[in-house]
Amino acid sequence: MIWFAILIPKADRGGMTLPGYLDPQRRYRPLKRPVLNDWGDIEVQVSDQTPTESPYYRATETALMRSLPDVAEPYIHPYCATNSALPRLHDAWEDEDYAIVLLEDRSSLSPLIEAWTMNESSKRQEVALQHLHWMYQMTDLWMLLTELAGRPSLVQLDNLRLDGEDLLCLQRLYLETSDQSVSLNQLGDTWSQLFRFSQMSPHPDIAVLIQRLQQGQISSPQRLRSHLDQILDSLQPQSQREEEEDDDPTGWNFQEEDFTITAPIIPTVQLTHAGQTDIGRQRRHNEDTFLLWLRQHQRETPNSRTESARGLYVLCDGMGGHEGGDVASAIAVETVADRILPYWDEDFPEQWRINEAIAAANTAIYDLNQDQGRRGNRRMGTTLVMLLVDNNRAAIAHVGDSRLYRLTVSGGLELLTRDHELGQQSIAQGVDPTVAYQTPQAYQLTQALGPRESVRPDVRFLPILENTLFLLASDGLTDRSLVELHWKTHLKPYLAVSTNLNFAPQELIDLANQENGRDNVTAVLVRVELKSF
Repeated sequence: MIWFAILIPKADRGGMTLPGYLDPQRRYRPLKRPVLNDWGDIEVQVSDQTPTESPYYRATETALMRSLPDVAEPYIHPYCATNSALPRLHDAWEDEDYAIVLLEDRSSLSPLIEAWTMNESSKRQEVALQHLHWMYQMTDLWMLLTELAGRPSLVQLDNLRLDGEDLLCLQRLYLETSDQSVSLNQLGDTWSQLFRFSQMSPHPDIAVLIQRLQQGQISSPQRLRSHLDQILDSLQPQSQREEEEDDDPTGWNFQEEDFTITAPIIPTVQLTHAGQTDIGRQRRHNEDTFLLWLRQHQRETPNSRTESARGLYVLCDGMGGHEGGDVASAIAVETVADRILPYWDEDFPEQWRINEAIAAANTAIYDLNQDQGRRGNRRMGTTLVMLLVDNNRAAIAHVGDSRLYRLTVSGGLELLTRDHELGQQSIAQGVDPTVAYQTPQAYQLTQALGPRESVRPDVRFLPILENTLFLLASDGLTDRSLVELHWKTHLKPYLAVSTNLNFAPQELIDLANQENGRDNVTAVLVRVELKSF
């Protein structure tokens, strides 16, 4: 297998001549001529001659190799294991001359700068939406990379790649140093360079946003996301807006002297949901529970009609036996709803609000465990997976191994959560996935609500750019890759808005009881339809 090797010199060696193998054990062999990058690092593709052996950084320290170089520390952070945009570590060590890091090789993936140039036949609005899609991803990555001190990774154009589904990913991490710090306005410089090098003119609202970002008028990535949301709202398909644009020879209906972002148009969105839970074939009690909450708004005049929607969906899979798991899952659902819904007015709940709601649920269950003197396996707990939808925006959060999937025409089936379990933790530390899941302990949860005093939920925001079907599922449904194997027959038909979504949960439960059946089964489906009248 081919890996991407980075050699960070410990001193100025005055050349790039490498030996036949990178290591004394002759395991890693360079395949091409090395390249010296702008940071002074040496990059080269290598072949692993003994891929089944453990990585050096997990071996006992020797005189020639230390267990893990400092520069490789960020790659074993859980963020790199749970976010496919960040590269996965294969191996790392250091010798007298270099610190050496081996990553999955993404050099064959398409550079973002090439895709930034759109086909001339594409509609102007489609072009702007695609650019906005990548800008959202870069903003989300900026917040994540802040935790890793890796923000320079986003300002190196040749480091920005696209996977097969047009999702942004990084070839490697560039880390901040005392003399190399990156500020948010430099992200604006990167966007400006992408438009300039691709010879594309940005949508005027995007151009204004970039200008404000470069001038330091946007102080945080959260505020940047808010501005991106405004532009996204203004770009939603509206027949009346299309006619107005046709009257403008520039195609954008924009005045040069107007440097304000156009007022957002309320997206035309309709939400449909359905949920069901089942005890399964072997359990005596059902410890799963879920919440479906929807607020739909319609506005109609003789000349126009819009629909907007807001939904909160929560699924919890309890543990701890009767009067344990079912109690914990019920407490979690009720607490999260009580902490979010009363404060969800005009603005979409921010990440701190979602974190606070989940923390409150954890505290409520934890305190009950303490009050009742529950110890060990008797301590009640629950997983949680949550979806918030506000028109064409969504937020997802989870703790444990209950999952959330997204299905779209353009992207197919995508798993949006990563299980909090020992197997995934091992993968984050560099263990090969096939090895990580060879032991029964691999499926043991590393996080749940209730057993411990605190939790760290994963929270993620994403735009909804096309008709989308979300699935929240407990592990009674997801075990043995059941969703991945049967989504084309049991999910894909329900992406069509003409189908009755109420039939879908029972079909999934029947499938789970037939193929698995060992656990409670819960399925919650949410269909988001972007409409135009």
